[in-house]
Amino acid sequence: MGYLKMLMFAGSVRRLVMIKKIILLLSFLSLFIHAGCTTYDVVQSDLSQPTGEKRLEVINGKYKIAPPDIIEIAVQDNPEIGTRSVIRPDGNVFIPLLGDIYVEGLTPLQVRGEMHKLLGRYMKDLPLESISIQVLGYNSKKVYVISYATGSMIAIPFTGDLTVLDAITNSRLLNRRSNKKGIRITRGVSDPDKKPQVFAVNLNDITKKGRSEYNMVLRPNDIVYIPPTFLGRIGYAVQDVLFPVRPVEQLGRTAAGVQYNALGFGTSKLGSTGSSSYD
Repeated sequence: MGYLKMLMFAGSVRRLVMIKKIILLLSFLSLFIHAGCTTYDVVQSDLSQPTGEKRLEVINGKYKIAPPDIIEIAVQDNPEIGTRSVIRPDGNVFIPLLGDIYVEGLTPLQVRGEMHKLLGRYMKDLPLESISIQVLGYNSKKVYVISYATGSMIAIPFTGDLTVLDAITNSRLLNRRSNKKGIRITRGVSDPDKKPQVFAVNLNDITKKGRSEYNMVLRPNDIVYIPPTFLGRIGYAVQDVLFPVRPVEQLGRTAAGVQYNALGFGTSKLGSTGSSSYD
């Protein structure tokens, strides 16, 4: 009887190993099928960038102000009318002599036109060019960076001259499994009948070859996607199969580490809180 039980146990072990191999094989097959069947919109290749005054003209002409952006208003020869203010949650900004003006959803050029119309009641010969509207803080707009490798998405504040390299650097989502040659930038469109624009960027061309013309300037709500390398994608698939409970374990370890440091055990001699690694 004992020998028979050993044979049955060995057979069970072989079946479990076989099942794991089958699952792993199916995972690889689904990975290859997914990689072969996935299609994207036509990738745009024109990455010519507006520079200097042209870029400022584009921003002033298309950027729509919203809370809590910061704007600076100046009127030539009339400094008492000028102001630097944060757009309030109600979309208004207080301007001396004029009071509250609703500016949410307007471009800087439209705000200038509205101010010129209102100031015309008091200054008949005021030229339009004497009014200057400048956005100092683009606080209402973000650029998003998504990494397949980390499964994370980071929102980066829009600055007006934020580049692809700036966004990726600030996100800190690039690692050794990231495909630097396949960075994609998706730019939405306001017309629902049109497809979003998709730009392909080879980060190596920028960082290794110095091709700064490919370091395109981003626009509000652009999405920068960092895909994995081919081997990295396989590695993540294997990891998901072999370690399906790893995220739960990691969460538990993180929580335990927080409690450990909260009790003061993770404090170094210099008074800084240390971090524990269990991997």
